[in-house]
Amino acid sequence: MLRVYTNSDCLEEKQYIFRQILGNISGVEYELYIDEDLSEIVVKYKEEKKSLSINSSFFNQFKSLQWLSKESLPKQPLKYLKKDTFSLLNLDVEEELPVIYGSTEYDFSPENIKLGVDIFGSCFFMLSRYEELVIEEKDIHGRFPAKQSLAYKEGFLMRPVVDEYTELLWGAINFLWPDCRRKRRSGKTLVSCDVDYLKDSGAYFPGIVKRMAGDLLVRKSLKEVLKSIRSFYQVAVLKKKYDDPFYSFDLMMDVCEEQNLKMAFYFIPKNNKKSIDGDYDIDSDEVIKLMQKIMKRGHEIGYHASYDSYKEIEKTIAEVTLLKKVYEKAGGNADDITGGRQHYLRWETGVTEKNWEAAGLTYDSTLGYAEHIGFRCGTSHEYNFYDCVNRKPMKLKIRPLLIMDCSLIDKKYMGLDFDTAMNQAALLRRKSFVNRGNFTLLWHNSFLRESFKKKMFRNILEKFD
Repeated sequence: MLRVYTNSDCLEEKQYIFRQILGNISGVEYELYIDEDLSEIVVKYKEEKKSLSINSSFFNQFKSLQWLSKESLPKQPLKYLKKDTFSLLNLDVEEELPVIYGSTEYDFSPENIKLGVDIFGSCFFMLSRYEELVIEEKDIHGRFPAKQSLAYKEGFLMRPVVDEYTELLWGAINFLWPDCRRKRRSGKTLVSCDVDYLKDSGAYFPGIVKRMAGDLLVRKSLKEVLKSIRSFYQVAVLKKKYDDPFYSFDLMMDVCEEQNLKMAFYFIPKNNKKSIDGDYDIDSDEVIKLMQKIMKRGHEIGYHASYDSYKEIEKTIAEVTLLKKVYEKAGGNADDITGGRQHYLRWETGVTEKNWEAAGLTYDSTLGYAEHIGFRCGTSHEYNFYDCVNRKPMKLKIRPLLIMDCSLIDKKYMGLDFDTAMNQAALLRRKSFVNRGNFTLLWHNSFLRESFKKKMFRNILEKFD
């Protein structure tokens, strides 16, 4: 068993990050010891004299700096750890590693390794979303913008740096103590659907008028006009709801089942009669029948928080309670509602996570960026969140969101073409699975109107799993 030695500064934070990096992601057993004479974090194994010393500059800085102060943020531009450092540990890496805290210095010998990079402090910074409590800028939806993040500014948003730090740590441990073992984990593909709308308004009157105007004036396509007319005739006139472009639930479940995947469907419990909160009432017969179909096929149903709920604990609790009641009405067990995602990915670090935990939910999958795919939390692994305001660990698990469908191709976001979007998705999938993490996707049922989007959804699962 590993022995970890540190002083008592920021002890709650250290205990938390040791559990996440050593216990959760690395899968190694360890014991913690307090030594007030230490300024670094020292790792030993059994009774051996060998030692691994790791910089602890993030935690050390709070001897003079205030917690959550701007002065405590990483200093830019960052330095990068060269690839030859990894080769000394027999680790195969493609890129230099950004040093969020600490230095690029290192010293290797058969008996001792000293790493200047602050592995644990840097990982804490990313997992806790520390910067989101310090930086005040928000976008029009009140969200922390990707462009304000250190990962975006320093060009590592597309890399799971926490997982890479963890592999560096394991490489050093394995170099010194080859007989030390860790639990091997395997990555999974996690697919979810935010059910924002049940019906395509463009397939009904008066939405068909706006749809056809767009086909003619914006898309300039007679083919699209004819397609819209046909959809209107099938759905609105003949009342064939399964021809509604937004009713793609069977298609999505079919594709997932072909790949032996279970899909999660997140429903908005409270329709606040605003178009931004969807077009359905959670307790309608239509929704209950849909839930029954999803349950019968063995897929998950979860919570999609309304637009205005992300700062409101009472709204969150009331919405989860309502969803559970409807789920029971549909024949389900209320205890099966364990997680979901915020609408529009609205998330206020320091607030939203407390709402979810108070509502009795066990996981959240909001933490990705709308405007850019990638590793907002620096990891592909599910992990427990940390309350940086009250400075204590939480039971709530974060399931980092890596890709949202519209983030890839919408012009207001990344605006990628089909092939580039697929390549970027493949990159994230590979980086997730190399680190034995999860490839987590969000696909809206209302996103699959066009045939190329259906092809993208199918290919992104078929080609990568």
